[in-house]
Amino acid sequence: MAQNKDLHKGTDIVFADGVSRTIKPLTIRQLRKFMKVASQLNTNEGEMNDEDIDRMVEAAGIALAKIDPELAEDAEALEDILDLRCFGELMNAAMGGDPS
Repeated sequence: MAQNKDLHKGTDIVFADGVSRTIKPLTIRQLRKFMKVASQLNTNEGEMNDEDIDRMVEAAGIALAKIDPELAEDAEALEDILDLRCFGELMNAAMGGDPS
């Protein structure tokens, strides 16, 4: 199956480490994994606990799996590059949301 890489260029997001990464919408296969994690996620500031943060890191790993597989597998490294701002942008871009 041919891919048209110009069809969807993705969304550039600057992460907490200062590195810009281009995030593309999840494939259906990735979306299945992502939704299992995201459906259990509480992102209300002040109400988050360690389990919610672990789920955030897991969801970010799924979203980054095809962009940077090594980073996606390293939970500690993910914690160092994520903040709430870029996490929200990452989730929006991964779900195919309009970046504007």
